[in-house]
Amino acid sequence: MKSLGENIKLAILEGCSIISGILALIFVFIPAYFEDGRADMTTFQIMLGDDRLDGSPLIVLGFVCLILGIIASGVLLALLLLKKSNPLTTTLISIGSIVLTLIGGVILTCSIFIVGLDTLNSELGLVQGSWGFRAGFFLIPIFSLISIGLSYPSAMIILHHQDLRDAGKLESQAN
Repeated sequence: MKSLGENIKLAILEGCSIISGILALIFVFIPAYFEDGRADMTTFQIMLGDDRLDGSPLIVLGFVCLILGIIASGVLLALLLLKKSNPLTTTLISIGSIVLTLIGGVILTCSIFIVGLDTLNSELGLVQGSWGFRAGFFLIPIFSLISIGLSYPSAMIILHHQDLRDAGKLESQAN
């Protein structure tokens, strides 16, 4: 059974993971791509498409995965706060949250390349500054990875408990 201190630590980390995931989700709606003569595009606009781009179901899948990862972290936080979680449940939900957030973050980060915005313009244009990346392009993967890192201790709780048991066995054998 988890100690109260461990439960609180995991709840704090999961809460911070949720905040980071929500920030990654918010950054989907800030500019991620610019091009001379056109308005800046957010990852959400790239996902939906416009007059020269088709929308991408793959990017929609990434968006949904990121949302589901945040929800999974929220469920785990609720279980931890209500003291209804055991190590197996904590590990499985946390791994699910990590996988969903990773898939969502990677797909959303690659959205410019998935829809082909990089091939519509020359590489010389990128060097000359006629098209390029805005803050949203960089903030989505950063906060997705922070969210994943904060969920990592919950995912390793079974292994941590096994290590503690093994250390106790070694200590008792030494005496």
